[in-house]
Amino acid sequence: MSAEPVVVDALDEAQRACARTVRRRVFVEEQGVPEALEIDALDDSCDHVLALVEGEPVGAARYRRTDAGVKLERVAVLSAQRGRGVGEAIVAHIHDRLPEGSRAYVHAQESAYGFWERVGYVAEGEVFHEADIPHRRMARRG
Repeated sequence: MSAEPVVVDALDEAQRACARTVRRRVFVEEQGVPEALEIDALDDSCDHVLALVEGEPVGAARYRRTDAGVKLERVAVLSAQRGRGVGEAIVAHIHDRLPEGSRAYVHAQESAYGFWERVGYVAEGEVFHEADIPHRRMARRG
């Protein structure tokens, strides 16, 4: 049985580098997203989190405040760790840091709609493309 994921705020450069490595493996190497789109100009101004299993980086995400609420972005879990609660732990960690009453939302990849529904998000609006991948805006219920 695998250890439970531990999610931490990625506050120093070493932790952020680990988070970028996870994101690069998932989005650039696995999904073919251009690196210039994956690590963008907003990266330095976002809050970042890192998920660890037995001390090894296995997941990451970033989030930021926008005029529409708090946008969760770049939620990534290494393929070998998917389905083991890592993504759920990342989202719960971010939710725990949001001010009461915050509106949280994502631009969810089509392949991840089920995940986002399980963690309390509902689809809003039509399908659109980011990095040639179908997405939908999804907002947290409640």
